Amino acid sequence: MKTMKKLSIAAALCALCISAAAQPSGEGSIARYEIDLEAFSVNENYVLPDVLTCNNGEKVRNLRQWEKKRRPEIMAIYENEMFGKVPERPSGMHFVPSAPDSLVFGGKALRRRVMIYLDKEEKHGFEIMLHLPVSHAGRIPMFVALNFRSIADSFDGTRYELPYETFVDEGFGFAVAFHSSIEPDIADYTGESADVRGWYRPAEEWGAISAWAMGLSCIADYLETLPEVDMGKLVVAGHSRLGKTALWAGANDPRFAIVISNNSGCCGAATNARMYGETFRVIYDRFPYWFIPAFSKYSGRDCEFPVDQNALAALSAPRPVYIASASEDHWADPYGEWLTALNAGPVYALYGLKGLSGRTMPALGHCDDYGSVAYKIHEGPHALWADDWLDYIKFAKRHFGL
Repeated sequence: MKTMKKLSIAAALCALCISAAAQPSGEGSIARYEIDLEAFSVNENYVLPDVLTCNNGEKVRNLRQWEKKRRPEIMAIYENEMFGKVPERPSGMHFVPSAPDSLVFGGKALRRRVMIYLDKEEKHGFEIMLHLPVSHAGRIPMFVALNFRSIADSFDGTRYELPYETFVDEGFGFAVAFHSSIEPDIADYTGESADVRGWYRPAEEWGAISAWAMGLSCIADYLETLPEVDMGKLVVAGHSRLGKTALWAGANDPRFAIVISNNSGCCGAATNARMYGETFRVIYDRFPYWFIPAFSKYSGRDCEFPVDQNALAALSAPRPVYIASASEDHWADPYGEWLTALNAGPVYALYGLKGLSGRTMPALGHCDDYGSVAYKIHEGPHALWADDWLDYIKFAKRHFGL
């Protein structure tokens, strides 16, 4: 029988209030959730499933077993039990400029807006915005991300902690799209223009997270048409629910050379087995459309899911993965996110790569980013700040040899 250790009512209420106050609107604020003291309990008897044990109990001993057997098993688990399958590139996809190119930031960057249409009839599509450094020598490394704001609301990236000019100054381009323009972040959406799941394939076969992941791959498809972009140096990044999306996009699309997941919590980087903060029951009750219907059977049965989230992170191997937390983001379980980073390490070891350098969680404001698996925890609430981006740029530069 599980032993549950409760936080005090005052501490739980405080944690909820701090996090809710810090959440931008349109991002699934914790203020919408009922106060649930059970969410601030921890399953003290949790055990993480061994990521290197196959479904039949066979132990993975070498890289071939991982790539030929265990990795496909894990992909199938997430496709069949949680997110659904990310489909192939739509056959009718094409790209159309949506505005004239312009120079911004004192002429340092070119801003480009493009519609990515998924069908020949141009009924389904979404807009992306790029910032590319003008004077960069050689091909341009890129960050690719989805945003909680429309393109029209994202010109001034500093308002929403997307410091485009910083990326340009550091020699990176940045491509961004509004996540709800790909697939609406609304339950029971009945519109036409952005309802990718209902149009492209039966909606019950893939959740919104898989649709957003497909959108990220469509952005990579567009970037492949630009000779100035270095397709060997694409970084996919996301925050909160889009941090879950970044992990799933990285698992599906090897063109993303680095995967960054910021404060992604339940079904992202936080461990399932601890059942601390947001749990399967809570997330599925609020956001069932992020997932496939099969995931509902794990509501309240988090420990019965066949793998834990270190398996999701490990699907990016051998490409570097960076997981980040916030000290006040109890809902996302920072300790559980660190455990995921730590326990993805054995898969990276199969490739001769280092995971986290330490066996203890870093101090607030510090990074463990010396290996191919990185982790940091910033002091403060659920957020992605300019300083976080600087850490991610430093990590990318190190791994890209820039």
